[in-house]
Amino acid sequence: MAVALRNAVLALLAVLGLAACGTPKPPSPPPPAQVGGLPTDGPMCIVGLVNSNVAFDRLKDTANGDGCGISTAISLYETQTIPLSRPVQVSCGLALALLRYDTEVLQPLAQRVMGSALVKVHHAGGYVCRGRTSNRSRLSEHAFGRAIDITAFEFADGRIARVKDHWRDRGALGDFLRQASQGACGVFQVVLSPNADADHHDHLHIDVGPWKLCKA
Repeated sequence: MAVALRNAVLALLAVLGLAACGTPKPPSPPPPAQVGGLPTDGPMCIVGLVNSNVAFDRLKDTANGDGCGISTAISLYETQTIPLSRPVQVSCGLALALLRYDTEVLQPLAQRVMGSALVKVHHAGGYVCRGRTSNRSRLSEHAFGRAIDITAFEFADGRIARVKDHWRDRGALGDFLRQASQGACGVFQVVLSPNADADHHDHLHIDVGPWKLCKA
């Protein structure tokens, strides 16, 4: 009787183990549906950019629900007050977040810390179909156009705060960079600075993906 009971228990455990092994991982949560009260996808997102005087071109959407691609894709040239160093392919949702970052964080910070207006944001790219630096088997938010890597901020008086050169600077340039990184955490979902790891020693990674993480 004891042997039969033991065998029954072992059989049940084996079935449960197989069931657990076959259970798929839960899907990632969706990215934020709104930024600053505006939808991050679809025609109304585009309307929000137009009404805010953002300079961009509408691109063909490439998202197909499986793999790399951008939903509500644009080529962004300039937020409301700040041109980019070159056009960048991103999602409309990321452009909205950059608009908010411009008006609510960067320009007020530039005047307070630098005493000069911010006139350009330098970046290393937005959309690119690749895996995460921390786990190449999982797609980066760059693969959906929901991330951008910022390398430097340029001011009206000619000074440039470069992440690579000035992150640990004790003067105004370093102060601006660190505060800009911290301020980004209130706008974006993920912020990764040189404080995060060696992969981000020369840029700020900011994104509007589904996960929340601030390593400013």
